[in-house]
Amino acid sequence: MALGNLGDPAYVPALAKALHDPEPLVRGHAAWALGRIGGAEALRVLQEVALEEVDGLVQGEVQDALKVLNA
Repeated sequence: MALGNLGDPAYVPALAKALHDPEPLVRGHAAWALGRIGGAEALRVLQEVALEEVDGLVQGEVQDALKVLNA
């Protein structure tokens, strides 16, 4: 969450990696942070993970982040 609040696109690669963490809470926070950071790379990463995420709560965070980025 701290990385999302910083808003620095330099953290997108680390957050993209966190989207594959075994812990759903970590994945959800990473999705949220990517939505806060924004940019083309964050959007691409979220679009990719949206196709494979199976946890409902994480998928909700991914979809919310995509809505923010597509607004």
